[in-house]
Amino acid sequence: MFAIKILPVLFICLLLSGCNKENGKHDYEMRLMFDNGDIYTDSGKMYEKPMHGKKYREKIHDAFNLNESQGKAVYIEVFNGYILLKVDNHKFVCSDQLFWHGLVGDIYLEGNYTQKGRAYTVNDGYFEVIWRDNLGNPVSNSVLTGKWTLKRS
Repeated sequence: MFAIKILPVLFICLLLSGCNKENGKHDYEMRLMFDNGDIYTDSGKMYEKPMHGKKYREKIHDAFNLNESQGKAVYIEVFNGYILLKVDNHKFVCSDQLFWHGLVGDIYLEGNYTQKGRAYTVNDGYFEVIWRDNLGNPVSNSVLTGKWTLKRS
């Protein structure tokens, strides 16, 4: 008789312990506005909560040669997916590759963000891109620069 009364309580406890908190995924749009007038825009999910765990610490270290104590990282699925590192003074930095319509380039992003709740906004970030050929050599000897924006859709 005692087992019959305790089973519903155990079931509810197991059900509640299986619930996880929302991981903060929302749609974002990133726009790269080159100084030459070209504009690249892409949309994707952004994981607004900082990434934790061994897998992400390795990605942060590989991308930035930094450890997790030097900044928090958030992941965004635009272009080919970027890890944005949040550093002091509300700044995002990122160093990765840009894939766009058959072109491959190295990109460096930097920009101050504002945050309302969990939503991030970057209005006037700075970026540099070096386009590369199939062998990894720079296509030209000039670096393309511009401004970038990020906003929640």
